[in-house]
Formats: sequence, C-alpha cells, structure tokens
Amino acid sequence: MARDLKIPMQIKKALLLINQGKTKLIDTIKINDNYFLGTAGVGFDAYISWKFEEAPTRGILTYLKVAFKGFWTYKSSDYTVFYGNKETTIKKGMLVTFSNSKQYGNNIFISPQSKIDDGLVKLIAVKKFPLIYLPFFGFYLLTRQIDKFKFTENISSNKITLINPNSDVHIDGEPIKMDNKLEIEVIPKSLKVIVP
Repeated sequence: MARDLKIPMQIKKALLLINQGKTKLIDTIKINDNYFLGTAGVGFDAYISWKFEEAPTRGILTYLKVAFKGFWTYKSSDYTVFYGNKETTIKKGMLVTFSNSKQYGNNIFISPQSKIDDGLVKLIAVKKFPLIYLPFFGFYLLTRQIDKFKFTENISSNKITLINPNSDVHIDGEPIKMDNKLEIEVIPKSLKVIVP
C-alpha cells in the first residue's frame, strides 16, 4: 500500500509526512463483513497465505519456498462470477485476486492498471497453465504486464459476486475463512490517507 501511494518505506521518512498534512481520499473494498485496501484472493494467493501462516519461520525465503512447493501441489478450481448484469465462469482459476491497488507487495504487480481511487475493483484471474509457460508467467508478473499473459482474465466493476468452491481467503495477505459466496463492493473515496 505504501509503495502504491508513494509513501516512503523508511519509517522515519514516512512519519515525517504527518507534518506535511497532504491528504488523499482512497477507496476501500468491502468483502462480505470485512474490508481490504490492497488485495484479497481466493486462489493460489490465498493458499500461499494460509501455508505461510502455518510455517515455523518467516521471511522472503520461507515465502518463496511455500510458493514453489505449492505450485506443484495446488489444484485450480472453477469460479462463478457475477458483475454488472453479466455472469461468467473462470475455468481452472489459479490466481484469483481482487485488486484495489497495483501489487501484492515487494513490487510483485498483480494488477498494474488498478487505481486506488477510481471507484472500481479489478478481478485478476490467471488460469492454470502448462509448465512450459512458467518462465513467461514470471516475466509478465515481474515486468508489470500480467494482463498481457495469455492465461489472464481481467474484470473491472464496482460490485462483484464470486462463488468460491472453498472457504479459504486472504485479505491484504492475512488468511481468513469466509462464506462460499463473496460479495465485493467498492466504497468510493472512503479513507483519508496522508501521502507525499
């Protein structure tokens, strides 16, 4: 979130912003009875969040280990999505992420086109792909072009309903159990944040 809003990553520099008093109104996203600011997910990203929570150690190496191991064992699912007056099915969804901001964190951009104050939430779905495409997936993800990856679907709306085949979800990286029916709604410009 700090990176998306260009808030310095150093605590002292971030705290000094308080004295400048410049504020910006950003959207928050309601997901059933909870809220998130950056991303929430129900696919592989939720799986990683749960496995990382269970891991005995922390840090980027643990995270990468969990992700790499999970890539081979995670089973993709089908998701039914309602938005506007449309209904669609995401077949073999692997990454299924609701995004208000551009990245998960650590400069991993899952939704490079997201704007935190445009009144919209994006659903980014990367379908299960053959192993041969793994280098391409990594390239597009790390170069902020995941929307160009041929297995990516992108839905943008102010309200989205998703039927999740299981109850594992992550909200801004924190694992949580939720109902199978997820109601996602943008609360436009509902949070005032101090920014540079």
